[in-house]
Amino acid sequence: MNFSSTEFIEKLKSRDSLVITQLVDQYHEALFKGAIKQGLASDQAEVVVQNTWGTFFEQIERFEGRSHIRTYLFGIMYNKAKETFRENKKYTCDYDESALEKIYTREGSYESPPKSPENWMQSNEFFIILGEELKKLPQSQRVAFTLKEIEGESTQDICNILGVSNTNLGVLIYRAKNNLRLALEKSLNK
Repeated sequence: MNFSSTEFIEKLKSRDSLVITQLVDQYHEALFKGAIKQGLASDQAEVVVQNTWGTFFEQIERFEGRSHIRTYLFGIMYNKAKETFRENKKYTCDYDESALEKIYTREGSYESPPKSPENWMQSNEFFIILGEELKKLPQSQRVAFTLKEIEGESTQDICNILGVSNTNLGVLIYRAKNNLRLALEKSLNK
């Protein structure tokens, strides 16, 4: 089934229960996993996904089909996750970006070259540490990094979801990678 076809969208707009069931079956779990990857607890992620579906069906008449329906759904979900973080400040944490200045010398080279990925992957704790450090990133960096590097979304889709330009997206991903590198090196060198 082509979930972005005009026919499918028209059936959604007319509230065809079979089409709605197909859409929810196709994307509910992916939305839930996406919310979890944003650092939400399981119960919060489920609420975010339910709110995503509610908003989607409230706004379906406005969907013009300029993007894939998956992109539209994930855009709503990421905005709902942001709302959750704003409402629950205790689930967010500050991250000191001044640490980035310690990466480079005045000449622009690394103070200490990054470790090779092979060395990192040998650590059993790597993925646990990575997950914890992802939660510490600012929301915009975490979403950009997750969508690009973990989910494999296209640059254009990510820009549409986040409402940023290609240049801004590049900056967000660059900062996320550098922040993660600093945090992972610190954790793995303990």
